[in-house]
Amino acid sequence: MIDMTIDALREIVGLEPGTNSTRVQGGVFTDSRLVGAGDVFVALPGENTDGHHFLGSVARRGGKVAFITTPPEEIVEAGWATAEELSELTLIQVPDTQLALGEIAKAHLDQLRRRTRNGNGKLKLVVGITGSAGKTTTKDLTKQLLSTKGNTVAPQASFNNEVGLPLTVLKADPDTEYLVLEMGASQPGDIEYLTNIATLDVAAVLMVGTAHLESYDSVEALAAEKSQIVASLGPSGVAVLNADDSRVEAMSGRTSGRLMYFSNRKATPIRATNVKVDEESRGAFTLTTPTGEAPVALKLIGAHHISNALAAAAIAHLAGMNATEIAAVLNEATPQSEHRMHLMHLADGVDLIDDAYNANPDSVKAALDVLAKYASQRRVVAVLGDMLELGPIAPQLHGEIGRYCASIGIPVLIGVGPLAKNIESAYSALRRDGEHHHTLDEVAAGRLLQEVVRPRDLILIKGSNDSNLWKLAQAIEERGRVR
Repeated sequence: MIDMTIDALREIVGLEPGTNSTRVQGGVFTDSRLVGAGDVFVALPGENTDGHHFLGSVARRGGKVAFITTPPEEIVEAGWATAEELSELTLIQVPDTQLALGEIAKAHLDQLRRRTRNGNGKLKLVVGITGSAGKTTTKDLTKQLLSTKGNTVAPQASFNNEVGLPLTVLKADPDTEYLVLEMGASQPGDIEYLTNIATLDVAAVLMVGTAHLESYDSVEALAAEKSQIVASLGPSGVAVLNADDSRVEAMSGRTSGRLMYFSNRKATPIRATNVKVDEESRGAFTLTTPTGEAPVALKLIGAHHISNALAAAAIAHLAGMNATEIAAVLNEATPQSEHRMHLMHLADGVDLIDDAYNANPDSVKAALDVLAKYASQRRVVAVLGDMLELGPIAPQLHGEIGRYCASIGIPVLIGVGPLAKNIESAYSALRRDGEHHHTLDEVAAGRLLQEVVRPRDLILIKGSNDSNLWKLAQAIEERGRVR
């Protein structure tokens, strides 16, 4: 929620202040359906629709200010709002509404920090988390930890880009003590842009994998992009680095801030020892921090979440939590975001692991490792969709996933999407006794599942968001059965 005059808003986005000292105290939204009385609406262009189309609705809902790029007369001519409706709004026309959103968020965070310095605000830490995989789970764990210390704001779902991050910043208010931000990178310059909006006190890097190679020349180039999050830190900042990833560990030379390492292999300040993974692929370990040791038994499915939990523990330690306090929260922590290793019990004894929000080679292998853990007890079915944004080597990377499925003994594989054909082909070449299928979309995959699945099977659904496999997972979950 912002608290600024309209003059200040104009100045923030690079316009002449004008003569309107009316104070705006409300939320900032890009979704017109969320706008209420006194709120600010930022009309963003989109692939499927345009925020300008909903300005009439914004006015009727009581919105106070709207940032636009299209001139008002063209909005009226297009029929998106009447002149009377637009008169109910203070319109601020800018060249780029997305950039304006970022500038408003930056000014808002600066204001919250000033209030804290002046004694009428509570902001203690601004935390940024990046990595090729694990960002959202680590963000969710961090929020659950820090919420026990004070008022914590964190992104919903995976709001980690040039729109989602500023919207998260704008949810903070003078009572916010901890602001947790997720920072994604899909093209060069993204992390630098996001850290310019939100100056960080703590920057955590989880791992560097093969996500978004469509926009980067190499994994090393992606690592350089991720390192921008620690390069942005000042001397009082802290870089939280995964010592088990050599590319992340090497980022220590890129920051002027202090260093805090975590590991489940090395003797770092935050580490896991006595690591065990149970038959349901839930990790347990002894958490060691500079304040002592405590046992942790995660409820999250997947051994890879141990590393995510350690990153969150490092952040919590910096916020003043001791090992016992951290372990108590981690022991009770649950998944907070949809389509991320969510286990659903269905009819006929069938179980579904819904990990369909996103996918890259690293996260797919981690999910397959979970599936393989169950393979000795029951029949497992892997439904794998396209992994997007991988560039020219995408077919090769999909083929590697197919070979990995074969090597760990996945008995039934369904590839979904054009690229996933490479998964199915590579699998079939190595595992001739395995059952394998390919479909072009999630609808056909749903029909095929009805034929393939048997009672007591365990199904994994995993794919990039735009592969739409999350729709299949959601439909199955809503029905409570595959058939």
